[in-house]
Amino acid sequence: MPLSIVGNARTFLDKHVDYSGAVAGAIILGSIVLIINFEHGWEKALLAAGKQGAYTLIAGGYMVRFNERIALAFNRAYVALPAGVLGAGGLAVSLTLILHNLKGTPEPLNSTIPTIVVVLVGFPVLGAKARYKQYLASVQQS
Repeated sequence: MPLSIVGNARTFLDKHVDYSGAVAGAIILGSIVLIINFEHGWEKALLAAGKQGAYTLIAGGYMVRFNERIALAFNRAYVALPAGVLGAGGLAVSLTLILHNLKGTPEPLNSTIPTIVVVLVGFPVLGAKARYKQYLASVQQS
């Protein structure tokens, strides 16, 4: 019984989490937040970077896949890509801002800006890539 639970959890996570995106995002965004907050002392900067890194590791990979699912949910790319950015990206930015407004981050708004940039630049690209992969799969089936 416990092995089936672990297997089911692994299957669920594999479907809903982009592991490489989570790790890369945690390292990159955590490092940027460390630099942004460093003038307030290394302790506060490290706390802010740790919060960003942990949050991105846990939630970032899910947000990437959520963006992809939204981008694939609509027939028209001009609707699907903005919907992914607004839906998954809006959630990611909101949660990041809430996280940094909790005690410990000296520069909460500035610490959220890197997430905004990733969402505005990366999410449309990732959504378009998901749509292209779906297109190639449909062409190969034909």
